[in-house]
Amino acid sequence: MAKRARRHPDLILLQVFEGDGFGFTYLSAEDFDYAADHFMLPAVKYAAADVSDPEQRRELAYDFLWRYFAKPQGKGYFRENVRWIAAAAVREKFAAEVADGKMPRIVVITRKGGEGGGIVIRDGHEYLDHPGHPLAIIVGKPSAGGGSAHFFASREAYEQVGASAPNQEVWLPQIVFRLYAVTPSVVMGIPKPGKKGDMGVECMALSFGARAKLVDR
Repeated sequence: MAKRARRHPDLILLQVFEGDGFGFTYLSAEDFDYAADHFMLPAVKYAAADVSDPEQRRELAYDFLWRYFAKPQGKGYFRENVRWIAAAAVREKFAAEVADGKMPRIVVITRKGGEGGGIVIRDGHEYLDHPGHPLAIIVGKPSAGGGSAHFFASREAYEQVGASAPNQEVWLPQIVFRLYAVTPSVVMGIPKPGKKGDMGVECMALSFGARAKLVDR
């Protein structure tokens, strides 16, 4: 059976700091383009750029993405517009792949190592390998576009955070650690009020069409 043409990523991961950032979901090509255009169309008008010029669009998207990475706590940046900037930058980066229906399923955006700095936008193929523990845990759900994320470079790093006491900044990894012995590489979760007023969490494990296990403790 021929593979379905892919013109959008399922997930864009922005690793702004070593272990923290965002995980943004896009459910369709229309959802992805809608997010990208929310940034691109006003930005092109503001910069008096030519929307039909691929190089100008690319420079504009990369510039605003770098501004966010340079000052992620800056005034004016919030979850939704960072999601739009990420979509625009990824669409411009993989314009040829979009046209060919070969957009990567998962895209990772990180800081470039070394003294030169900069940003790397790449295929996040390693997230399809599913090592049995989360590489990213995202506060949010796919239908709502995702949200803030915690990243783990190894099983040891995940287990160290998972076994720690939760706090206001980091609480979902601890819940996932206590619920599951084995997971796919990406787990999402949102607070969910219980019937008696108590607070629970709704978790979703994402396999992205690859073989993966989810095993309860």
